[in-house]
Amino acid sequence: MLDHPRILQLANEAGPLRLFVLPVCDALQKAGADVELACMAGGPNFEPLRAAGYPLHALPRGQWKNPLACWRIYRGIRELFKQKRYDLLVVHTPVMSWLARLAARDCVGATIYVAHGLPFTARQPWYVRRLFLAVEKFAGRYTDAVLVMNREDEAACRRYRLTRPGGFCRRIPGVGVDVAAYEQPLDEKIRHELDEQFHLRSDKPLLLYLGRFIPAKRPGDILTLAERLGDRADIVMAGEGSMWEEIHERAKRLGPHVHVLGWTDRCVDLVRRCDIAVFPSVYREGLPRFLLEAAAAGKPAIAYDVRGSRDVIENNQTGLLIPPGDVEAFCNGVQMIIEKEEICRRMGRTGQERIAEQFTLQKSVTAQANAFEPFLRNFLVKSTLELPNG
Repeated sequence: MLDHPRILQLANEAGPLRLFVLPVCDALQKAGADVELACMAGGPNFEPLRAAGYPLHALPRGQWKNPLACWRIYRGIRELFKQKRYDLLVVHTPVMSWLARLAARDCVGATIYVAHGLPFTARQPWYVRRLFLAVEKFAGRYTDAVLVMNREDEAACRRYRLTRPGGFCRRIPGVGVDVAAYEQPLDEKIRHELDEQFHLRSDKPLLLYLGRFIPAKRPGDILTLAERLGDRADIVMAGEGSMWEEIHERAKRLGPHVHVLGWTDRCVDLVRRCDIAVFPSVYREGLPRFLLEAAAAGKPAIAYDVRGSRDVIENNQTGLLIPPGDVEAFCNGVQMIIEKEEICRRMGRTGQERIAEQFTLQKSVTAQANAFEPFLRNFLVKSTLELPNG
């Protein structure tokens, strides 16, 4: 080994780093790299991320719509790069990645952008799509590799050449899922604890949504579903975002069978406890982690037919894909699966097998390690990174 390579994993918030990136960091560290993290300070995941043991750099917090805030964040990143001189920068989330890739010029050995959904989509107005594409192409001048998570993003990355000359684009199987954590049936003690904690009924099916409460994720469609089903099912929605208060207040008017939670550390148990995953997102998805988790637990999922979601769900085999925004069809699909238990079980089994074959945590870390290797081969003790089980 010539030296310990210094690697920085950078995202807008602590959540993506804590939930998605730590297994890769562990593999890099075992292989001989010095890994550090950076994100905006604050939020429910910031201190738990610090507790993971990696040096954590707090960047200025601000709103992306505020140019002055963006400038402060950019300056904070630039100063960090000048002080540390990283050998590899791995950036996540679009706007933060734009600022970081620009700030990294002449300061960082190589830059990789992990795209959890490219920001331009076919559903956007043409002028919005062209703007985001132009920004991505500009940021690509400072990008050595782009890792994408679905087939459409892979095709777009290659078509528009979103890296510098000589760079490459590669598709990875999302952030992966620890299959072992989800595949075991929930024991009765934990089930009873969950039912008491969240006031769930043992004789009713449980529908679950985990994700952000923002307009493009369409959490309001789940409340429409709750109105349609009435008392026939319990519904749990958990996450955070700009619409959380609105959804929480509306849910209270629907009755005690609709539960809107904030951040919870019981997500794994809730996924294992639920009967059906509901995901009415029309967002710029990469490869939705919630859908991977639900499939790993043997649960069918119903989602809108958008990129990313269609890479996880095989329609009529592991769940249902509904035309985007068709709330009526979404509700009808949920009711059909609730009423046909054998179809529900078959979809769950098929999805579980597919996840184990294609989307495990080990496969994700391996794919990322293979993408990092060309930029680290002169440093690392081991030619192959040590990978987690699962």
